[in-house]
Formats: sequence, C-alpha cells, structure tokens
Amino acid sequence: MKKMYNPFWSYNVIKTEQWLSKMAHSGLTFAGLNRWTRCFYFTETPTNSRIYRISYDKLKSPILPKTLQVEGWKAIATKGKWQVTTNNRPEQTIRNFPTRDGVIKHNQTITYLFYGLLFYLISVLIAPISLAFSYLFTDESIVVEESPYWIVTYLFFALAIGLVLLGIYSIIKITKTNNILKNSQVIRATTQLNNGIDTQAEKQLKRSGRWVTKIRLGWMYSPDKLEKWLESMEQQGLNLYRVSKIGTVFHFTKGQPRYIAYRVDYQRQPPAGYFSIHREAGWRDCFVSYSNLENWTIWSQEYKENQQRPQLYSDYSTRIKQAKKIVFTYTAFFLPFTFLYLYFLVNNLNRQTELSQWLSWGTFVFMLCITIYGILLIKLWTYYIRLKKQATTITTT
Repeated sequence: MKKMYNPFWSYNVIKTEQWLSKMAHSGLTFAGLNRWTRCFYFTETPTNSRIYRISYDKLKSPILPKTLQVEGWKAIATKGKWQVTTNNRPEQTIRNFPTRDGVIKHNQTITYLFYGLLFYLISVLIAPISLAFSYLFTDESIVVEESPYWIVTYLFFALAIGLVLLGIYSIIKITKTNNILKNSQVIRATTQLNNGIDTQAEKQLKRSGRWVTKIRLGWMYSPDKLEKWLESMEQQGLNLYRVSKIGTVFHFTKGQPRYIAYRVDYQRQPPAGYFSIHREAGWRDCFVSYSNLENWTIWSQEYKENQQRPQLYSDYSTRIKQAKKIVFTYTAFFLPFTFLYLYFLVNNLNRQTELSQWLSWGTFVFMLCITIYGILLIKLWTYYIRLKKQATTITTT
C-alpha cells in the first residue's frame, strides 16, 4: 500500500476527485485516508477508469441511499463527517450523484473562520504599523532596547504574516471551489435587466443623456432603505437597468414611471430551488452576490397601481428572522474589532503627553476604524428595530 499527502484536499474537493481518478487510471486505486495527517492510501491494481465524489454530512451513514446504489455508487471511506464514494460507470451515463450541499456549507463555515482570523491578525498588525508610521512623520527618534526576547517578537510577526497569507490563500481556494460546486448543482444565473438592449444601444443611451448612474455604499446594512430608494427611483421614471458586479453601482435609464416592488434578501446558503421558486412567483433577480461571506439577492416584481404590493415572503416573521440573521452575523464580526481598536486608541493616548503626539497617524487610524465599525453597527441595529416596529404595527392593526 502506498501513501501520498495532500494537505489542502478539503479546500478543493473537485481537484482532489480528479486526482483520485488519475491515480486509478495509472494503477493506484484509492483505499482510505487519514483526515488529520492529510494522508491518502492507495493499493496497486490494474489500470481502471472510475470517478470519485467527496461529500460532507453531519449524519453521514456508511450505507448509501438505494438511488445511489442503483447508479453504481460505492462508499470507500467514511472518516468523521467526510465520505468518499466511487463509481466505475461512465459519468455521462450516471443520473444521480452524491449531494454537495454539505461540502458547500462546511466550506462556508471554514471561510468565516478564516475571515475572522484575518480581521484579527490585521487588527493586531495595524497597531505597530501605524505607530511606526507615526514616528516616521515626526521628529522623534526611535530607541530600540536590546533584549534577547526580541526573537519572540520576530517569530510572532513571522507567524502572523504566515497566517495572513494562509488565510488569503484558503479563502481564494475555497471560494473558487464553492462557486464551481454551486454552479454544478444549483443554477444561479443572474438575470440582468437589460431589456434586450445591446452594448451599442447602451452607448447611445449614454450619449443621449438617458443614462443615469448612482452609487450606494453599504446598502446591505440598511436593506429596507435600498428597497424604498429603488422604488422611489422607479416612480420618478428612472428604471433600473443593471447593477454592477460588486453591487455598489446602480445604472438607470430615463423612461416611464413604474410601480415595482423591490426586496433585498440575505441567505447564508440559498437552498435548492430558491431561485426557481421565486422566479415562478413572478420575481426577477436584479443582482446576486457571489461572495462567500455575503449572499445577497435583489428581487423585483412589477405591479399595477391598484394592486397590492407583492411580498417576497408571505409572513412578516420570516423577514424578522432574516434581519436577525443579518444583524447577528455582522455584529459578530464588527463588535470585537471595535473594542479592540478602542483599546489600542486608549492605550496609545495614555502614552502620549502632548497634543501634537495625540494627533498622530496611529490615533487617526484607530479613530477611523472605530468610527466606521460604529456607524455600521448602528445602521444594522436601527434596521432591525425598524422592522420590529413595523411588525408590531401590522400585528396591532
């Protein structure tokens, strides 16, 4: 039995599956793995053609469902919540495959952890870097005390930088893998509001003055205000044409006033059938974000003046739950760093004795970060309070 190491196999399960297939074609058939040491074990067999699927499930059973068994799938290894299955039939003849939802959700959880690690490390590194810049822009001389413990500081910075690079690499790899998995299982094609207008016609609209561009930063922290703003633009005769890929630039064309309901929806992981269900109900997805950290969709539906305004969800409690999910997710990210920068700021000010020293580069950076995070937290919680008040008003009436 031969063994090979693949340290990042879970970050890119698709390439790992392809790698296992190539190994089988070369006469080494996968026999098992050690998920802690990242070691894969192979047995020497005659060359064969087979495909593999790696799945993740909290309730994973070593016995596959009958629908998969009929298709020729067999479970080779089950380690913890991970399971590797194989099939020696041609892929184009197979109708049912092991689900990928568990892998996608697991990858998203790992991505959240890496984002948190990156935010923490960057926050820690900003303090000494900003202080170093402060000394560079002042006349103060830097005095370095000789100490054998400096090696600990150097090792810490090397470890921090290494973890930052690892986090960035992991996020890129996991995001790429998740996008491929989502596209292979759930159709997430974004339907842009192009109304059949091509690029040349779009340029003509710009030259004729019928093209209007607006920028909305941070709308995800007050999604209800974005909905009202888009609806007011439509009633003024500015029809939404398309939204930029990052979701901050909105392009409109001057036309006729319309009654269009807009809804901004947040999903950590859109369930199967999410887009098809809403599209069948008459909604159009104007914007779909593809970030691992933020999965936002802007939906729209036109209605008549004498008709009731369409609702994406039939009950208001669902929207309250969505708002709570948004608020607690972002608060979990922003609040710790707000306190961390506040601690750095107070600690920095306590070391300064003159006003000119207070107005340093480090102080400015800390105050800027605290202000930005504080504003975002206020916007989030005021949004949640507004929805709660609306729900109370609807219930009492």
